[in-house]
Amino acid sequence: MQALNEKRNLYPGIFVISAATLLLELTLTRIFEVVLWDHMAYLIVSSAIFGFGLSGVCIMLWPLPRLASEKLLAVFAAGFAASVLLLIPAFKLIPANFDDLADHPMRQMLAFGILYIFLLAPFFASGLVVSTIVTRYAPQIHRLYFWDLFGAAIGCLGIFLFPTLLGGAEETLLLIAAAGALSAALFAVERSGLKRANLVAALGLAALTVILANRIEFGSLTTKRGVKLGTGSERVEFSRWDPIAKIDVLSTHTPYRKRVVYDGGSQSSAFQAFDGNFEASRKNYFELVNGQSRYNSGKYVALAHWLKRDSAPQNLIIGSAGGQETLAALTWGAAHVDAVEMVCTVIKAATGPFDAYIGHIFTNPRVTVKCDEGRSFLRHSNRTYDIIQIHSNHTTTSIGSGSGGGSPIYLQTVEAYKEYLSHLDKDGVLQINYFIYPRMITTAATAWSELFPGEDFRRHLVITTGYPTMPTFLVKRSAWSKSEIAAIRHFLSPAFPDRRKYTMIYAPGEPEATNVPDEFFQIPLSKSFQAALPYRVFPLTDDRPFFRDLRKEIRRLEPDTRGYVPAGTAEFMNASLRKKLIPMESVHLYFLGGLSVVVATIVIAVPLLWSQRSGLNRPETTPMLIYFSCLGAGFVIVELVLMSKFVLLIGFPIYSMGTVLFTLLFSAGVGSYLSAPLSRSFGRWTILAIPAFALIMVLLVVAFPLMRNLTLGMSQFARILLVAAFLIPVGIPLGMPFPLGIDALNLRASNLIPWAWGTNAFMTVVGSLLSVILTMKLGFDRTLFIAVTLYLIALLSFLNLSRAAQTDGVAVRTSI
Repeated sequence: MQALNEKRNLYPGIFVISAATLLLELTLTRIFEVVLWDHMAYLIVSSAIFGFGLSGVCIMLWPLPRLASEKLLAVFAAGFAASVLLLIPAFKLIPANFDDLADHPMRQMLAFGILYIFLLAPFFASGLVVSTIVTRYAPQIHRLYFWDLFGAAIGCLGIFLFPTLLGGAEETLLLIAAAGALSAALFAVERSGLKRANLVAALGLAALTVILANRIEFGSLTTKRGVKLGTGSERVEFSRWDPIAKIDVLSTHTPYRKRVVYDGGSQSSAFQAFDGNFEASRKNYFELVNGQSRYNSGKYVALAHWLKRDSAPQNLIIGSAGGQETLAALTWGAAHVDAVEMVCTVIKAATGPFDAYIGHIFTNPRVTVKCDEGRSFLRHSNRTYDIIQIHSNHTTTSIGSGSGGGSPIYLQTVEAYKEYLSHLDKDGVLQINYFIYPRMITTAATAWSELFPGEDFRRHLVITTGYPTMPTFLVKRSAWSKSEIAAIRHFLSPAFPDRRKYTMIYAPGEPEATNVPDEFFQIPLSKSFQAALPYRVFPLTDDRPFFRDLRKEIRRLEPDTRGYVPAGTAEFMNASLRKKLIPMESVHLYFLGGLSVVVATIVIAVPLLWSQRSGLNRPETTPMLIYFSCLGAGFVIVELVLMSKFVLLIGFPIYSMGTVLFTLLFSAGVGSYLSAPLSRSFGRWTILAIPAFALIMVLLVVAFPLMRNLTLGMSQFARILLVAAFLIPVGIPLGMPFPLGIDALNLRASNLIPWAWGTNAFMTVVGSLLSVILTMKLGFDRTLFIAVTLYLIALLSFLNLSRAAQTDGVAVRTSI
């Protein structure tokens, strides 16, 4: 055991490096969501875990016993700082271009491979730090793991603060490098040249962060919706990093519109030039200028407002964005508009530098603008509306959506439709523009049957189109009349000019009613009908909200004439199929699966080849592998699922991510700290924390509906506190098994400790992949029960591990 003076700065050192590492992972995830697509941000998760796992294997095979711990840790931490700095020129200079992947696969695979090595390097260096600490200071694992998790918890909060404060996620990399240098200084021997050099580097990098704030920008690695930031001719007039999305406002070639771009083009809206004259906008609303609509992105935006014109309607717009829906509502005589937008930076831009440009519509006395999530706003409101409008609204970021799995669309679930319908006035209209109307029908019909049993949903539905892939979905609380359908048909006609050709897809009692087969309206859907369709169409729930989980097999869809495969549905799904072989919506799953095979070979198979000469052929080896594998996969599954699940309670997905991640990590750290005295008192029976955790998880799933009801009427801060209070009992037992396992290994097979760390880290890659697949196939609750099962398997493995680790009949106990 190292002398006490060697460990004086060990705890703050691991705290700083852990905080910097998690902040780096989240920061790079945000950067990749902008320069690539949000689902490709999993490249960061995989590179992080790959680096950690690889570091454990290296420390086990080449332990470097002759080098002093202080020097070794300082060098590794300094390597982390240097490799973070190298990411900046790597993003600038490596010619990776996602758009060129299909045409030049070898060249782009090489470019992305080199970029991946740069991404891997800092996590490998950080993993070397933690692996060395866990191996050389194993008797102090309970406190060390506390400071490791506490640092990670603090680091996750930085993603809310630093990108906005510094002007970008790119500048945050400098601050992370400074933290790495500070960690190296903490590890180094007192009054050594290594300590002084790293302190100077930390201070210099911190100063450089301030100097270069708002001055570092990475160009896009792909074109998204016609936008490739850093290369186009459109001038950036406004750019801010919001916790949910990076917002850029671009000048366009048209004199009356500025483009609002979310995350480099994942979504976009527009600021329409408007002088505040509603009489003129009403008269000229359908005006075309050079073939482009003057006041909107298409006349469909105003359909519900035009139908309710001059009736002083009360309107709710979920996802008010640049304001074209709000402008339409005011133009056609809305008495009041509640404009709800989740990305607060868009509201600040619209009510700040672009307020006059858009005609002060968001500061109009008839408008109340609110930065909130749509369902959260509705859940805490007792108002009813004549119009509720949602236009292609969803979260573009994997962090912002609160998910580590697929992309949950909580605005398109049975529970969501029930909230919309229950907030409609007796003749109110819900207008949604979104993709794949067959799935919208099945979901909305299920909600309708639960709210209004006995009422035929078909009489309340009209579907029109302008965009082939994104129709206008209209649900009216009362049945549509012949005159209202005739009015809609007139609105779609060339009498109201637009550059698109509009058609009626479905209307009750009209010839178009045959365009949608009756099977889509069945409650419940026939299993044989679902099996016959070439895509998934079952209604979504909050437990399984993956709207875009549509593809059954990798092939192009051909539209039919009977309405089972509409042309827009086929076009939408075919658009994401590259080279007829690569489904882009799930390419990250293939990447993670392939990476898992590679990492398994390196982290598990390679050490086994050295088993004879490295002393790995021991009775502890098999239970160790099972135990730490289950802990790694189980922890990350619980973490990711709860992030998504608690979105419904907290409202903002990004706040759900922060609350769940911080609370679980910190409380798990507390659990690790408490496991030391408990282990002294109860020995190996302390592992009964696992069945305690299992019971708590079952109670949490059962009590979740009650928790959701408790949050009604609460402020957001109160909801966050309530969720944190529920999660603390979950996190505390989660933090105990890992240090208890390290204790067991330390007594007899200490050479297995770095391998245990590497295996645990690697299995979080597997757990991430499993969380995606299982939640999409089974839902959140069943996936949580599978995670609980993994922990129970770990319990059995621990009993075998501790039994194997007993020496002379004395049970395993901690040496702290």
